[in-house]
Amino acid sequence: MHIPGFVLADLVVTDATALVVDWRESAQRDAWLLIADGRVQATGTGSPPLASTSVDASGMLLTPGFVAAHHHLYQGISRGVHAPGGLIDWLDVHYRAWARMGAEDVGLGALLSTSMALLGGCTTVAGFEYLHPPDEDFVTPVVDAAQSVGIRLLYVRGCAPRLEGPLRDRLETQGVAIDRLVEPEDVALERTEHTLSRATGERLRWATGPTTPVVDDGGAFHRALDEVAIRQNTWMHTHFHPIPGTCNEGESGFEMAQRVGLVRHGNWLAHGSRLTSADVAQFGQHGMGIVHNPSCSVLLNYPTPPLAEWMHGNDRIAVSVDGSASNDRGGMLAEAQLAWQLQRAGDALGAGSGFAVNPAALLDAATRGGASAINWAGLGTLAPGNAADFALWDLTDIGFAGTPRSAADVPDWLVARCYSGAPATHVFVAGQPVVVDGSIPAISLTELAEQSREAATRLYG
Repeated sequence: MHIPGFVLADLVVTDATALVVDWRESAQRDAWLLIADGRVQATGTGSPPLASTSVDASGMLLTPGFVAAHHHLYQGISRGVHAPGGLIDWLDVHYRAWARMGAEDVGLGALLSTSMALLGGCTTVAGFEYLHPPDEDFVTPVVDAAQSVGIRLLYVRGCAPRLEGPLRDRLETQGVAIDRLVEPEDVALERTEHTLSRATGERLRWATGPTTPVVDDGGAFHRALDEVAIRQNTWMHTHFHPIPGTCNEGESGFEMAQRVGLVRHGNWLAHGSRLTSADVAQFGQHGMGIVHNPSCSVLLNYPTPPLAEWMHGNDRIAVSVDGSASNDRGGMLAEAQLAWQLQRAGDALGAGSGFAVNPAALLDAATRGGASAINWAGLGTLAPGNAADFALWDLTDIGFAGTPRSAADVPDWLVARCYSGAPATHVFVAGQPVVVDGSIPAISLTELAEQSREAATRLYG
């Protein structure tokens, strides 16, 4: 069938059992997706239009690619490490290993992280990379890893002028090379500007931010770093809770962020676990997003935020995976499900916000919400004109077994299917296949697994 007004397209995906264009809308059954020049041209049902290439999606679910708005890609070789205690004890264990990392380790960790993200249907990742030893390039290995597998990368050139609480003293007494973890402020500013001035591309962008907010200088460092970001036409990102004792008496979390120079339209924050819903709404009014990372919150005993209430006051709320050191799975679908389950658990314990928890909203937060948080327009939904970044899920896979073939309510049926759990069968970025039949053609997953185990064993012992 030829639709008037359409020229012969590059690709058409046909006969999808269900097509999700946007998780806020009803899905299309027995649908097709038309792609040209890496972008969605149209979607519809019934007979598909003509294209030079076609992909048969019979028996499959077609969804937008996930957008991971907060990750640490170098941590791919930090999985499955037990670190008892709280945040400082956890960081103690990992920083001892990370201080020994070289560029090859960083590249290997990033390759594993991006590969796992792709296999889980993620097509864009914001990698918050804050380890930059003197006279070593830890940027290029991460960029090379992402480009080798084809995922979109927002490289957040982080920096660590300080270490959390008593951590520096603890590490120094153990003989850890602190200069491989901490970057002096003037050095961080100079090296960050150099990184952010590098070329961008269709699948590569840049941002910056401190891993831990600097609150003892009145915001001077944050403002200087944000000026670098502004000069390079980008934004700033950081972890933000805020930690007890960093707010002045009677000061809200938003007011503290404003005082120390973190508030600007487009900047975005990770975790926010101690923020009130009023704080989150104020950040939203200033065009700032918050990224919830549920596995990390559970591991490090952070409070579970009332996401439904947050979303009511801020349309830039995202769900993401965080780095492998605090999320051993690395899959966005599992994070969306866990986020929903934690909200349900909070409601059962009487901690609910009064706003309904919609499971599809968590999938929206992991796609459109993530794209909005990181300011990458044209991602997160498959609306015409957007990037053709999508995943195909085989509904005959054992991971989907036991779910009904059909249901009256299509959105609920799709959410149930998605949360049943199975890897993506095929993944496309800009209309190009990057996962085919559950494998990444560009690399050997077997070799990657073996190399990553060897590196992790050497670093952690």
